Amino acid sequence: MNKHTFIREKSLERYDCSYKEVEWFEYSEEEQQAVRQTRRTRTRASPPKIKRLNDERSRKYFRWLLHNNFGKGDYHVTLTFKHEPTKEQGQKEFSNFIRRVRRLYDKANIEFKYLYVCEGRRSGSRLHYHLICNSGVLRDDIESKWKLGLANTDRLQPDANDGLYALSRYLVKSKASAEKYERSWNCSANLKRPDEVTDDNSVSRKRMRKAQDAKRNDEVKRTIERIYIGWSVIDYDIGVNPVTGRPYARFKLMRKRKYKRYLSLYKAIKRKGKSP
Repeated sequence: MNKHTFIREKSLERYDCSYKEVEWFEYSEEEQQAVRQTRRTRTRASPPKIKRLNDERSRKYFRWLLHNNFGKGDYHVTLTFKHEPTKEQGQKEFSNFIRRVRRLYDKANIEFKYLYVCEGRRSGSRLHYHLICNSGVLRDDIESKWKLGLANTDRLQPDANDGLYALSRYLVKSKASAEKYERSWNCSANLKRPDEVTDDNSVSRKRMRKAQDAKRNDEVKRTIERIYIGWSVIDYDIGVNPVTGRPYARFKLMRKRKYKRYLSLYKAIKRKGKSP
């Protein structure tokens, strides 16, 4: 019996986010009924249970947290070990470092927010950490809390067009690289978290065909930005699932700067109790 299929849109987003990821894929009414899901849902996306950067869901969640919680002037700290520890010893020392840095922020009366990646232990790679955290204290003071090797801190400098996407690609790498080098991540509990929005009404088959045609004609950016007004396409993947034979399209989107200025103005007016 032929299945009745439609195009499902699934996105990781929030109303105030500056970066989101959207996926279109073919889905069947039978599959929808099996999970008893409505035509449109919005739920708080839960973090991946196993926070290893070897699957797309984990990397997608990580990219969202990075872009929507950190920005220009925040810190990227790289920590290495002078004497190679075991993985357990390394994690213990890093946790102690986080506690010392948190006390540093507490003394400055600043909330400490962070996101980190642990890398190493395979293919000859030495154990080291990449820490992304908010600014507010001196970089030298943060580095002074690490006594076990080198600590180097840079300020984040988002690109005008694609934000921190280059950094996110470096930190999470590709699936093949994630398998080659053991990589895991974690974050503080006070970060802004995304919603997972599922919509079965917004994308038609015709729209999916337009995206596929746009890929062949190298017009994806122009085509998709007409659909997602106020957003800029910074990366995409359009193709056919080799297992199911069904089409899919995935987009990484950055909020355009003019729209962000309007959103800030809207919030300021709303706080004053006036209508925009």
